[in-house]
Amino acid sequence: MSIRKSIVLSAAAALTLTSGAALAAYPEKPIKIMVGFSAGGGTDTTSRGFASYMHEAESMGGQPAYIVNLPGASGQKAAKQVLKEKADGHTLYMINIGTFIVGELAKGKDAPYSVRNDWVNLGCMSQLVTSLQVHTSNPAKNMAEFIAAAKASGKTHTWGTSGATTMHSGIGHLFFDTYGIPHKKVPFKGGSKARAALVSQSVESVFGGNNTIAGFEDTIRPLATAGAGRDTTMKDLPTFAEQGMEGADFTGLFCLFAPKGVPEEVKTKVGAAIKHIAGIKGFKKFMKKNNLAAFETDAKAAVAAQNVMYKTMGPVVAKILASQ
Repeated sequence: MSIRKSIVLSAAAALTLTSGAALAAYPEKPIKIMVGFSAGGGTDTTSRGFASYMHEAESMGGQPAYIVNLPGASGQKAAKQVLKEKADGHTLYMINIGTFIVGELAKGKDAPYSVRNDWVNLGCMSQLVTSLQVHTSNPAKNMAEFIAAAKASGKTHTWGTSGATTMHSGIGHLFFDTYGIPHKKVPFKGGSKARAALVSQSVESVFGGNNTIAGFEDTIRPLATAGAGRDTTMKDLPTFAEQGMEGADFTGLFCLFAPKGVPEEVKTKVGAAIKHIAGIKGFKKFMKKNNLAAFETDAKAAVAAQNVMYKTMGPVVAKILASQ
């Protein structure tokens, strides 16, 4: 082979390799899903259940997913870390839209990001449902008894929640302020830690996810659940509205987010994966075991839900900030 021909073939081979690399299909490596809360809570449980089936989605080409917990600032610490990484779809963020938006609203002009402007909602696969929970040694069996006892005590009621500015904390503030009960919030880095505080009776009650009750029914009694209707995983538990309290008729969809600027291919393939995984029997069974529902909400519907959450939580957060 002549030197000239060898050079031409080498150049062609190099061009082919370069073009192949440039056109490499997503995903090229395992997907990292960042979780801003400690292990054992609703976000972590949903993320781990979802991640365990990621490799089965045809659109993901057999690539698996893994979870990285970085708790702090009601999920904002992990969110800020994701925004620092390359927006190529290989690092995603899981959170419920209620907590995501409440955290932003609570910071006001000092918010580290805008959910609407800095993030892309890729779709959702479950929802976080809040309930008021007490230790089973508490004599209150319903909301009326709880309110009466809290007022009669003449003391400041100490309650726990999964973070300072989460959907749970917003509903908790709304409840205690509505009924004029003096209260002190104790924020924890995740629902599992708030649950541990309730089990040990370090706090008198908890506003947390229904999922955290699973396996702790002997020590935790939920008194009421938020949402327009009863939680499908706890059908015997009445809503706040059914017991006379208005203003807690919302839940938070669990969604996967990517930083703004992520390629369209990522949106399409992750969206397809969410739809596939939400329908897998094993995923549904896992979620039900943990008092969590399994269903798919596509990106368009998820964004619409975000807009509703802004309108719903805006006045709640403003009221909380005004009272501080």
